[in-house]
Amino acid sequence: MLIQAGGTRVLLDAGIPLTQLKKRLSKFKVAPGDLDAVLLTHEHGDHTRSACSLSRIYGVPLVANAATLEALPDRHVVREYTTMDTGSTLAIGNIIVESFPVSHDAVEPVGYNIHHANGKISYVTDTGIVDEEVLSRIAGANLAIIEANYDYQRLVTGPYPVFLKARILGDQGHLSNEAAADLILSHASTGQATTFWLAHLSSTNNTPRMARRYVQRRLSEEKYTNAVVDVALRDVASLTWRPRTHAVQMKLF
Repeated sequence: MLIQAGGTRVLLDAGIPLTQLKKRLSKFKVAPGDLDAVLLTHEHGDHTRSACSLSRIYGVPLVANAATLEALPDRHVVREYTTMDTGSTLAIGNIIVESFPVSHDAVEPVGYNIHHANGKISYVTDTGIVDEEVLSRIAGANLAIIEANYDYQRLVTGPYPVFLKARILGDQGHLSNEAAADLILSHASTGQATTFWLAHLSSTNNTPRMARRYVQRRLSEEKYTNAVVDVALRDVASLTWRPRTHAVQMKLF
């Protein structure tokens, strides 16, 4: 996820190959060296694959807690980094970054809030549960990027081995469409208008259309009309958001 605010540019995770990342950034007229930081949620490869290369080649600072930085397999090539304790805040250019703990099978996983004069963005992926702290941390978000990793029936009847299904379903695994909907309903009950992006969808155990339809149905049943739900696709830059505007959703499959 690329965030640009007041001349500041940061990435939330960097889990795709560097060549692909450069192409996607170029669509927004951003070069890797223009980035002010890469914020890492945890050390798993699908979130850090090109992070160390960005630091080594372009001098982009990596920002994470000490345990995550230490767990990076290529940490010895990192040129610049900033250690950010979980639960603390950090100023990067024109934004304020706040981290908070989530529940995942990594050394010290976190979610992030990005604060700017024009609004607040919350980023919660790779967590098996949503507790009161997470709900309180994302309160007031104008855009919330929320994991909707799997459809329960599709996962339990699908091809994954038993141990992997158990990992995904566990408290340190991932959020289902149902859990994502529960989170969104809790947030929507405050009455604030918010845009939600469903993210980190499994290519095997979910589909964008299935995830969005499920969440929208739950919102409709509860008669909530103040939440907009879109899907951040896995393999393309599919959504953009600006304060007081609504992103245009690409066709879902």
